[in-house]
Amino acid sequence: MVFKLAKNGLVLTMAGLVSACAPVSILNGITPSSTFDRTKNVPFGDAERDKLDIYRAEKPKADAPVLVFVHGGSWDSGSKDIYKFLAEGFTKSGYDIALPNYRLFPDGKFPDFIQDNARAVAHITQEFPGRKIVLIGHSAGAYNVLMLGLRDEYLRRAGIDRCKTVSAVISLAAPVGVVPLTGERLIQIFPDRFTKEDAVLNNVTGPTPPIFLGHGDADTVVSPVNATQLAEKIRARGGQVQVKIYPKQSHTDVVKVLSRHFDGDTTLKADLVEFIDGLPASAQTCR
Repeated sequence: MVFKLAKNGLVLTMAGLVSACAPVSILNGITPSSTFDRTKNVPFGDAERDKLDIYRAEKPKADAPVLVFVHGGSWDSGSKDIYKFLAEGFTKSGYDIALPNYRLFPDGKFPDFIQDNARAVAHITQEFPGRKIVLIGHSAGAYNVLMLGLRDEYLRRAGIDRCKTVSAVISLAAPVGVVPLTGERLIQIFPDRFTKEDAVLNNVTGPTPPIFLGHGDADTVVSPVNATQLAEKIRARGGQVQVKIYPKQSHTDVVKVLSRHFDGDTTLKADLVEFIDGLPASAQTCR
């Protein structure tokens, strides 16, 4: 995913994280498969992209929530298939993790992809009955999981009680609506241009699960101000939020460092593990 920075916000342009296909293929190729048992392309609906992959940890951590990672890609590209390296980074730490696909433009526009993620979460709760869920997303995927965490309607329509099922939301480099969107493609996806209920910032209105906002200070794709402004608004409402801005980390670095091969480059992976392990075990997670 490529964005262009503009006045502390963002102007999004079209491109994909998959443009780094060769490096990602190499990284996945050198990532071992010994820490998980993977089930690929589990259907959660009838559409072509209604599929998810499940990575079950070989040595699961007791009482850990199930992680759900939603990929980025400007809502018009990206795939669960290129994130083995990320999934293994968590299974080696003892977490089960699921990676869903979702509708992409032109087949999907706001809020189709959020609804798809909600249906995927509902299916994952059936695969792991009684387990809490931690939603994780990067870039466009981080936008999606924040919307799931902030608004009741999407998960409720999928049969999920947001505040009893979602333990937390982890957002990495999310665009949240600091400035209106521009560009023909993005305006087709978001006709309201992040000025109404389609903006994360305009949905901080009620109780939410704990939220972790991670961002690189070298991100020239989505400005870190997206994280800091969202954190300020959540705190002002009385919600639970942590925000950390990581030195010398770019837009894609915050995903790369979740791999076992790069998780020593910054404290991000360790911070996420500490955050997840410190989540309350109470039935009601929202505040």
